[in-house]
Amino acid sequence: MQCLSVLDLKAIETVAETGSFRKSALRLGIGQPAISRRVARVEDRIGVSLFERRRSGARLTLAGRVFVGRARGILNDLSAAWDMARSVGEAKTGELRIGLIASLSRGTLRCVIEEFLLGHPDVHLSFTEAERGELLSLLNHREIDVFIATGTNSLAIGDTMVLDEERTYLAVPSNSHLAVKTQLTWTDVEDETYLVSKREAGQDIHDYIHRRISDLGKPVSLQWHRLGHEGIMTLVGLGLGISLIADHWRGVSYPNVTFVRIGEADERIPFSLVWRPENDNPALRRFLSLARVHAKGAASSLSEVSQNRDPWP
Repeated sequence: MQCLSVLDLKAIETVAETGSFRKSALRLGIGQPAISRRVARVEDRIGVSLFERRRSGARLTLAGRVFVGRARGILNDLSAAWDMARSVGEAKTGELRIGLIASLSRGTLRCVIEEFLLGHPDVHLSFTEAERGELLSLLNHREIDVFIATGTNSLAIGDTMVLDEERTYLAVPSNSHLAVKTQLTWTDVEDETYLVSKREAGQDIHDYIHRRISDLGKPVSLQWHRLGHEGIMTLVGLGLGISLIADHWRGVSYPNVTFVRIGEADERIPFSLVWRPENDNPALRRFLSLARVHAKGAASSLSEVSQNRDPWP
């Protein structure tokens, strides 16, 4: 037996609701003969009459009532499926999975997420904080949609976009002589002990500090710790050393820790979004479109920055 079309089911449902082939045709905007042919074709296929035809209209038979009840459920389910697919396709619903190395306490990424949430309140956001290597693996296996990390387009695993270039700061003990300054040079801190995490962007921080201090002809005093950012900040507050951070980390305060600007005006750290170009998640596409707007705004505010900046790897 041939399958029935949606129009067949809709025609039968409308005749049942209006009690008339003529009124059904008017509601659906098609000719009455077309309605009659569709109903008759269905009746022929299933071998029973669905309506009693009278001059006063059409009335459902017992078989017709059973058929229309089931048909209405099918049409309702189909309508719900259409609405859901359209909603997901327009990023009104769905899920966006974001990987993090950076903080969300302040900065451009936080602004993008806040604006995305306002425009897409029914899209579920999930976050994963991990090291770069793990985030790359999660991205390749489609377990996250996008992540942000230090550096520019040096990852040959997908598309990237520089979201912002942030100023560099040193986290220093608030009771130290460094905390009273508003700006530090690398010469001011060439003899300090630097605390670096083995997690997150620790290797990037190590390389950056090493270049800066080595340029001064000095050996670098650096200590590695198996701690996250909060743990490193705790050690700074205890007076065990200082640590390099980007501007977005300054949205969180820590006991006995002060953030002081380090380096020249053009000394900034690039942060990039990374995603797979074949990922067709509509929520990701909307998120990236919004990120591009913010990235352009951030770039325009850096128009005076020197081209000889020293980005992190």
